[in-house]
Amino acid sequence: MRSGLGPVEALEAVAGQAPPEVAHQLRVVASAHRWGQESATAWAHVGEGWRPAALAWEAAERSGAAPAGVVLAAAERMRREESARVEAAVQRAGVLLVLPLGACFLPGFVGTTVVPVVLHLARATLSGG
Repeated sequence: MRSGLGPVEALEAVAGQAPPEVAHQLRVVASAHRWGQESATAWAHVGEGWRPAALAWEAAERSGAAPAGVVLAAAERMRREESARVEAAVQRAGVLLVLPLGACFLPGFVGTTVVPVVLHLARATLSGG
């Protein structure tokens, strides 16, 4: 959009460079715009994941501002949110991985260190010395 393309043409240009699923969704939005649908309706075709971009697009349309800056800010916000979501998932996976490892190693630790010490102390106590 900053290069002078119209909003719909910009969507189509980005779709040409995007991964297949994203490209399909952007083409759906561009087609809906070409068929004369309002922005809210056009973006509703692609689901909640695009909500920040849809809101930015609609805000730019209502205000009469060029949508490039607003859409770029929304894209940056979406990237940050996705990065935070992935980081949280990785941390959860780490915790979930430690639990089975602990369940596997704890019996071995108890059997090789705690039990022999307790048996030795019990034998020493019972034998009187």
